[in-house]
Amino acid sequence: MQYEYAAKSSSGAVLKGLLTALSVQDVQRQLRERGLFVVSAQPHGQGRSLLSATGGRPWAHGARRRKRISKRDLVTLTSQLAIMTRSGVDLATAIRNLATQADHPVLRGILQEIHSDVLAGKPVSQALANHEAVFGKGYIAGIAAAEASGRLSEVLNRLATLLRGELQLQGTVRGLMAYPIVLASVATLVVFGLIFFVLPQFAGIFEQMNLTLPFITQVMISVSIELRAHWWLWGVLLGGAVAGARMAARSPAGQAWFQHLLLNLPVVRDVTRSLWIGRAMRLLSTMLTSGVPLLESLRLTRASVHNVVLDGFFHKLEQEVTNGRGLATAFLEATFVPPAAAQMIATAEQTGTLANVMELVGEFYEEEGQTRLRSLSTILEPLIIIVMGVVVAVVVMSVMLPIFDFATAAK
Repeated sequence: MQYEYAAKSSSGAVLKGLLTALSVQDVQRQLRERGLFVVSAQPHGQGRSLLSATGGRPWAHGARRRKRISKRDLVTLTSQLAIMTRSGVDLATAIRNLATQADHPVLRGILQEIHSDVLAGKPVSQALANHEAVFGKGYIAGIAAAEASGRLSEVLNRLATLLRGELQLQGTVRGLMAYPIVLASVATLVVFGLIFFVLPQFAGIFEQMNLTLPFITQVMISVSIELRAHWWLWGVLLGGAVAGARMAARSPAGQAWFQHLLLNLPVVRDVTRSLWIGRAMRLLSTMLTSGVPLLESLRLTRASVHNVVLDGFFHKLEQEVTNGRGLATAFLEATFVPPAAAQMIATAEQTGTLANVMELVGEFYEEEGQTRLRSLSTILEPLIIIVMGVVVAVVVMSVMLPIFDFATAAK
């Protein structure tokens, strides 16, 4: 059977032609024996390639704006690429096959575009670089290093493991914080209902009885009357405060303040330091293991951590490496880096096992951060119950005290 093929030589030239073979796998085998990198192979006479058959890049730019590629989609894509390349399928064919199978229209369009660029003779890493917002600088640099070293399957597997770990960490954080947030929200609604709807009813009864109200009852009734009379004003103020807080949190100064607070707040810092340091170490280890030079790995990690405090720390590490000094001093001097982690990094640098030790350190501190987060969540739940219980008790007392006084006077 005749197959149309496109392949790249070691010099990067794209070769096209016809080949007699039993299957697509046989085409790939024959071309690999000739020292060619298979880009595509399909039965002769079945129409145009995947991209030309779909009109080049069939996905609308509006779809790109409406939908984003989630981290879960990226994990699935990377895992599938790792499996295919480990099975002997060349990366271009794997990308084409995944584009055919992709349900997500934006992801399908991106994969088609990448395959088109590879067909034009571009390296895969350069084709991925056109979608840096989707894959990230670290991901692209890892693929580039893998292409140069010939360890594509291994690097894809490490990238998939790293992304899967980040996804699991996000799920763990959301799962652990969901119950305290829901509990606090429900308790707040209950208190709001008591103040806004229940207390005014009793205020009318107390007024008819001409009772002398306790101070706490007077305060709570005044608050209730004010909220009911000017609810629109307080609603606008609350909405403005929330909007202002969100704008401040998104500003560079607000992000720096909030991240610095998380890294130094006594109750929370053990969790945040472990999680952030663990993730940064694992990312840096993945870059080094993929073959990315140390200085470039530091820059990519710095761009990927999205943390103002760690950004300054990695900038200092870059300066240390540029000036010919090691990482140990900066790690030991950083106040937010656990001393044990800094000491292990210093030892690894001396023994030449930096990538392996960083992987172990990253895994250890990510697990420790999750364990501490579970402990913090366990503490938060009863704490929220106690705080909201006190608030509800104050509201209930403001209602019950006048009733007790009236009952006593009636006797």
